Amino acid sequence: MDFDPSDFPFVTIVKDDGRGSAGGWQQAKANLKFTHRSSRGTTEWYCAITIKMPIRTEFMGKIDPIRAANLSEEITEAVANVMDYNLPPGIFCKDFAGKAKVAFKSTYPLLGASVTNP
Repeated sequence: MDFDPSDFPFVTIVKDDGRGSAGGWQQAKANLKFTHRSSRGTTEWYCAITIKMPIRTEFMGKIDPIRAANLSEEITEAVANVMDYNLPPGIFCKDFAGKAKVAFKSTYPLLGASVTNP
């Protein structure tokens, strides 16, 4: 898969007050397109996911919307490349969101990102 940072339009949901070692919260609602080609033809579907992460962290510093989008692209592409595209779209999307959440936690354990499939 080849997602783009623009697929992850991060917006502030809790402003960073600048106090303490971390603060603020942002999220992106993405609708990612998937394509599966098989002997039966081509199937396309979309997975709606929400990615949330802090604006400022103690260990990773400031996470502006561009950096958040780049991190999201990195993680979702890595997960998409190892998914089972034979799953029904609904199950695929739920599994994809769960695996993206795990990938964020294992790749960036101090970030505190979350991924949900609404």
